Amino acid sequence: MGFLSFLKSKPEPEAKPVSAPSAGSASAPPASPAAAVEPEAIVCRAEIVDERYSLSGYRFSAPLPEPAMLAALAGANLAEFAQKRLALVQITPDAVAAGLHAPLVAPQTVFLLDRQGAGLPAEQIASLIATLRATGCKVALRGVTLEAEDAQLPAVCDFLLLGLNDHTLADFQTLSKQLRLRYPELKLIVDGVGSWDEQRMCASWGANYFMGHFLTTTDKVDPEAKIDQSRMTSIELLNLLRTDAELPAMIEVAKRDPGMTYQVLQWANAPGSGQTTKVTSLQQAFLVLGRNQLYRGLTVSMFRLGAGATRERDESLLEVALTRARFLETCSKLPQAKRDELFLVGLLSLFDVLLGVPMAKLVDQMKLSDEIRDVLLGTEGAYGPYLTMVLLLERNKVDRALAIAATLEVDVDSLPQVGQAAFEWAQESLQQTGAE
Repeated sequence: MGFLSFLKSKPEPEAKPVSAPSAGSASAPPASPAAAVEPEAIVCRAEIVDERYSLSGYRFSAPLPEPAMLAALAGANLAEFAQKRLALVQITPDAVAAGLHAPLVAPQTVFLLDRQGAGLPAEQIASLIATLRATGCKVALRGVTLEAEDAQLPAVCDFLLLGLNDHTLADFQTLSKQLRLRYPELKLIVDGVGSWDEQRMCASWGANYFMGHFLTTTDKVDPEAKIDQSRMTSIELLNLLRTDAELPAMIEVAKRDPGMTYQVLQWANAPGSGQTTKVTSLQQAFLVLGRNQLYRGLTVSMFRLGAGATRERDESLLEVALTRARFLETCSKLPQAKRDELFLVGLLSLFDVLLGVPMAKLVDQMKLSDEIRDVLLGTEGAYGPYLTMVLLLERNKVDRALAIAATLEVDVDSLPQVGQAAFEWAQESLQQTGAE
């Protein structure tokens, strides 16, 4: 199924409560009283990006006491996600001893232990790591030093996590380089990476994975940069669609770019389009797809028109943008037209990062409603609070996000389900188009 067909055929997500494993389950330990009485929580995810700029997985958390948090992550299908991609979860020795980690175990689950916070001798930490790894998961350790007493620990871990802000820059450089020298097979994760320059710096010192807000920040913005021809064709078509242009005008623009013609025909002939006969002309394709779905498809396709070194990064940005867009579209009960615009706000909010072009320059070339223009240019507008809310959630600032949600036409109690459904929808849509 093509991406556009997926967007067209995907039904509205059904809000499903996130439930903890049942007390009688053979694979889960009895739920603690804390887990039983805590309200449902929003699951927070922070991107884990690898050396190729691919979004390898997420760090998962929830603003709850540990037993309830682990139960919430189990209910949010973390173990299923971690069959293929990294799912980093911080855990304490007490939780391991109680078996609370068991429902989360999967081949790519990474349990993060804090060497300093655990307050245990190195021998006990090593034993704990061995116990976890024996269940079929991976283990990351934070707080390891170069002292002799810690020498045994990196050898029994899968990952070491280093906080960029936990050390002076000189100490961080020494630590990362020495760990890479002593344990060449060990994977190093750096937390707290705030910019692309910091990411490149850490990579040069031997880091393999990076966490922080750098992925969704602009790298090098060139005010004079030109947008490539394929993306300009997409923008021109988007403008025609926004202004309800006649079909011949849109066909004429699409014909200028053979790649665009091919893409539109592929969308129209995808299995999910419902066509029983092959679509062979742009006119047929445009009629089959319809204006709204074509607009969404063109917007999404702009993330995939890059090549070379940026392709993996662009795909990672698309994943974040899709989750953001779907959340904005489904978080409220606004009229459908406004929800469609919120979807576009979510996607377009990362276009300046994607293209390395100032947002003002992009907005000037696109025919957008005043409400969309306002929020993209940072002048708030009607959609500003919605975008601010989702950005706060992405940064694990849940209380501030919920305060904004309470002022909007949003059912605050439904946000955990909406967030989980948006995340799963983005994952499924990428799988449908062969992104993974």
